[in-house]
Amino acid sequence: MRRHGSSVLILSMLLAFGYAGHAESAGVKYGVVNIQRVLRVSKGGRAASSSLERERNRLQSAIRKRRDELSILANKVRDLQVEIEQKSGVWRQEEKERKAFDLRSQRRELAREQDNLRRLVRESERDLQDRRRIATEKVLKEVRVIVEDIGKNEGYDVVVDNASGGVLFVNPKVDLTERVIKLYDQKKK
Repeated sequence: MRRHGSSVLILSMLLAFGYAGHAESAGVKYGVVNIQRVLRVSKGGRAASSSLERERNRLQSAIRKRRDELSILANKVRDLQVEIEQKSGVWRQEEKERKAFDLRSQRRELAREQDNLRRLVRESERDLQDRRRIATEKVLKEVRVIVEDIGKNEGYDVVVDNASGGVLFVNPKVDLTERVIKLYDQKKK
């Protein structure tokens, strides 16, 4: 929906100003920024990405540890099941009942821990998505200020994000991405 809205906006602007060549002759100055590239290449974008990667690794490590613990517990349940199957013929009734009770308890614990692991995975994914969204919004807010400054100070009438869809051709001389990255990196020093 957002992509479609951007395309309609850009198409409307082009129709309002005429085709790009026509718009240039009418004195309209436009520029293009690849926001996705700014997020990937700029110091702020790379720092946010690096921070998210560290957090993702930390969460994966915690999940891996829980899976290992769960594997040990599953092996205990399996071993107890095998023991009951092999030795129940020689045990007294009390021993059979105790072992059956232990098996049921361990199975419940295994099921509970499996549920906990699934919940941890879901929550970790949600947390990581939230952190990614917040970090991206922070960088985009800072970049938007820089783009507005360039637009105002250098007399651009329109600056569009060519990664949002709707821009089919971009003359490289109007691409402001490198300048936005450079100014953003300078502000981040």
